[in-house]
Amino acid sequence: MPESQPPATFISDLRPSRVATIEATVSELQPAREIETRGGPKTRVRNGRLKDQTGEVAFILWGAEVDMVERGDRVRIVEGWVKAYQGRPYLSVGRRTGKLEKLP
Repeated sequence: MPESQPPATFISDLRPSRVATIEATVSELQPAREIETRGGPKTRVRNGRLKDQTGEVAFILWGAEVDMVERGDRVRIVEGWVKAYQGRPYLSVGRRTGKLEKLP
């Protein structure tokens, strides 16, 4: 039986308040920084940009995800959460079902 792949969404199709699975290249990464969460403990966070053949989108990495990828890596974000900031979409892996995978 062939292995099934999650349906892919292109960056140009991303809409806020939706879950999406995309494959893209990390085109930019800002330095990691440490922030306090609402619950009090500190965690690391890192902003960046993803690019595919249809466009670019901002994304954010949290905690252990911060060290998983570098600029130029191909990644798959499975069930990432699309949010809006200043009217523009950005993608987060999400807390519950999201997953970040580094592709070969």
